[in-house]
Amino acid sequence: MWFPLSLLALLMLTARRSTEKKAAKNIDTLGLTWLQQAMAMPFIISTLFFAKFYLPNELPVHFWVLISVYVVLSSFDLYLYFKALTIADISYVAPLLSLVAVGNIAGAYIVLHQKPSTLGIVGAILIVGGAYLNSLAKKRQKTNIKGNRIALLLILVHVILIGYYANLEVSILRLSNPTSYNFYTSILSIPLVILVSSIIVRQRKNKDDNDYWHTLRSGVKQNVWPLVLIGITYTINLLATYQAKLVSPNAGYVGAIKSASVLPIVLIGLFFFKEKVVRLQWVGLILIVTGLGLIATN
Repeated sequence: MWFPLSLLALLMLTARRSTEKKAAKNIDTLGLTWLQQAMAMPFIISTLFFAKFYLPNELPVHFWVLISVYVVLSSFDLYLYFKALTIADISYVAPLLSLVAVGNIAGAYIVLHQKPSTLGIVGAILIVGGAYLNSLAKKRQKTNIKGNRIALLLILVHVILIGYYANLEVSILRLSNPTSYNFYTSILSIPLVILVSSIIVRQRKNKDDNDYWHTLRSGVKQNVWPLVLIGITYTINLLATYQAKLVSPNAGYVGAIKSASVLPIVLIGLFFFKEKVVRLQWVGLILIVTGLGLIATN
């Protein structure tokens, strides 16, 4: 059951990432970090009617300690992802995100003590090799070198963070359920990210706070339906991911399968955003998909 759920999460992630790229043209990076969760809240609340909802007093103190750590790390991580997305091509960022598969497997071993198989390790090596070839191809194009270099550093930090807190999810989920967990993480993350966004805006030189929020509102009005789609796919993606992690033999494998979204995302960048994909990138993508296939056979 975990494999079909992982594929569903993959499809929803692909739709969400490509829609985020469109919205990022009119909406500030900081705004997108909390808008995606805010737009998902009506759909997240609706899911509470289909499963048991745990009230705060029904959950142990340990749950709230873990969820506090998770919310802080994931909120910061969202900003890193959107920042990388706005300064580099989507066809460059997407293959680098496949490194999350390696981080998830390593995190599953460290946090959950789940040992990967030999095929899982080989698959992870292929993924790293494919991501490296894609990065090398972009360097050879000599386009947006500075932006791509910064994006690479941001994604590496993203991989380390998500490798930890994505596996921390399993421990938290075992104390509640996917619907309750999804509700609490979102309701706690949104105010925190808005607060961080406000602080950063005020620290910007020659940037009026009112102008920022006015521009953000204007961007939201121009992207209402893309944001609604982001909210729907965000909700389904997370619920499918959480349930798959609970029943999978290795939580890292779920994230690895979701990393296969690199292929459709790059194709979207090629056909809809007119981004160039060179031969060496295709070789890298083949390695990535092969690696993910090996991991999926476990």
